[in-house]
Amino acid sequence: MQYSKYLLLVFFYFLLFQKSTAQDFFMEAGIGIGNITGKEHKLGKSEIHLNIFRSFKFGQLGLDFSTGGNFIPGESTTTEPGVEVLSAADSKFSSVVLLYRLPIKNHFFIEPRLGYASLSAFVHTDDKTKINESNLSAGIGFGGTIKKLTLSLRYQYLGKTAEYEGSKDSIVVKSFSEQVSLVLLRISYCFDLNSIFKKNNNF
Repeated sequence: MQYSKYLLLVFFYFLLFQKSTAQDFFMEAGIGIGNITGKEHKLGKSEIHLNIFRSFKFGQLGLDFSTGGNFIPGESTTTEPGVEVLSAADSKFSSVVLLYRLPIKNHFFIEPRLGYASLSAFVHTDDKTKINESNLSAGIGFGGTIKKLTLSLRYQYLGKTAEYEGSKDSIVVKSFSEQVSLVLLRISYCFDLNSIFKKNNNF
């Protein structure tokens, strides 16, 4: 993914909310574990994520940064005679999305999501070649909060993997453009940014 897309989203977000007070903001950090959808993938998927939110009367708007890959180290590329096909399921991913967390009852919420995602993989022709494809990304999450902990289930469409063809000795290495989406169970811890800003204001 081009870094300018990340920077544009971050700039637009903070420009929109630059007059807000520290009490309106909080941050979540955590991990997610799950798998891709639509096909079997024994290695599973995992991620780390960081969210920044601003609270409103109608809900919470936020930015979600996440990155991840296979939960179990390894790759499940398919090999044909003279051909090695990289599995789209093994792609590493990173994303930045805008999300809207809408309370639905007590401490539960629903969370539509929209942004950018990048799918990448190292090619086995050498130790340095890396292919990636940037995509629009969309998803939805459901969850709840217990004090400073948030537990949620997130579905995210990450887009398509990059097409590639190269060679290593007598082996042809290929990557096909395939759609990838995943479902992750997330657990996050909430940090109160208000207390941080109070400390800074004492100087």
